[in-house]
Amino acid sequence: MCDVCNLEGKDWKFHNYPRITINQAKFYRVYLGQVAKVKLCHLHTIENFLIGESRFLKEHLSLAVDMGRNRNNYTQSSEGENYVPASVWF
Repeated sequence: MCDVCNLEGKDWKFHNYPRITINQAKFYRVYLGQVAKVKLCHLHTIENFLIGESRFLKEHLSLAVDMGRNRNNYTQSSEGENYVPASVWF
């Protein structure tokens, strides 16, 4: 189930029919040194892509509050297989 739809009390299958797949999005600016994984439906995946991570969280405050309260449900170590330290970028 989509985390945003679940928190906002929406029927995600109804809103996304016929694309009832769940995508896993990664938020990099929520926690310092960690990546937050969020399950998003098709429509919320597109919205996140179009407006960006910061504005997406401003539009969906219930997700931002839940991410603050239940940090362990969303986090993983950022030093995973695709992690590139910021010092390498420059």
